[in-house]
Amino acid sequence: MTKQGWLFVTPQLPVRDVRETQRFYRDVLGCAIAWIYDEEYGAVYNGESEIFFSQTDEPFEPVTNFVRVENADAVLETLRERGATIVEEIASHPWGMREFTVEDNNGHRFRIGHSQGPVVPPEERGEGG
Repeated sequence: MTKQGWLFVTPQLPVRDVRETQRFYRDVLGCAIAWIYDEEYGAVYNGESEIFFSQTDEPFEPVTNFVRVENADAVLETLRERGATIVEEIASHPWGMREFTVEDNNGHRFRIGHSQGPVVPPEERGEGG
């Protein structure tokens, strides 16, 4: 029987300049450059995660993706040292995650975090009715 489950998802982000974006992801976000095709399509990776970039001259809405790491505090410290733009400081959230948000050179955002335990519903936090 053929397995039907997804193996992984690879986001494809619109960018102004693929090569410049790859350098940013390497130098600031700690990714490795995977490949580039004809200066308009390329990829980077970090661990088991890969991101594709597609060059466009058209206006685009930046997107937000989530990245799970072992220790968000340690990743944040490293990204600060590299000059990353942190748009949301690290915090622990009731959905069981400790996370922060970083913005890339095209306006795309990554919420980077690690699990801190189970989700705590609003009624258990004294917020629900």
